[in-house]
Amino acid sequence: MLVSAFPEDLCLSFANTRQWRGTDKPTETLHDSADLLRWIEAEGGLGAEAIRPVHDWTGAHPKRAARLFSRAIELREAIFRAFSAVAAGEPVASADLAALRTGLAEAPARTRLDAAGGAYGWRTPPLQPDVADLLAPVLWSAGDLLLRAGQRRIRRCANPECLWLFIDESRMGTRRWCDMTSCGNRAKARRHYEKMRQT
Repeated sequence: MLVSAFPEDLCLSFANTRQWRGTDKPTETLHDSADLLRWIEAEGGLGAEAIRPVHDWTGAHPKRAARLFSRAIELREAIFRAFSAVAAGEPVASADLAALRTGLAEAPARTRLDAAGGAYGWRTPPLQPDVADLLAPVLWSAGDLLLRAGQRRIRRCANPECLWLFIDESRMGTRRWCDMTSCGNRAKARRHYEKMRQT
């Protein structure tokens, strides 16, 4: 299987599949293994052809698929906590670092660079129905981004209800919001309301 290019911040995209984390009722976009596989196929660095056998496996092994899904969510939360710590300028908790270390150790090794159809990627063994295989690009992204954390501006949305993770690529390095049109405008509106109320 050839795993071609994936975004540097893929691990943050995976962490952000749980939204509005600072509210009483966060929005969950991954409810079961089917949702997880859809996300991996669409966003997670692996294509439909690679995922198809795992789709079949989950249908034939629902209990094991549920355990796989549960482990994927545990890993997602470790990634979220790890990069939230980085965004806050704090050390990553040893338990979260251990979870990433274990996931990376179990993931396919990136040892052979290959070409196919004009694209380049990492040649790995065929995909197995295992969290480390399914989330290999996410884990690679997390490891690479953690190594470069000192050179990349990893941020958490300043809206305490949102907490979305992102890389600040603004020229001045002052981006505070996941998106100016949503959280940024809300903050502006709140400040305006408070100012009007005080006057």
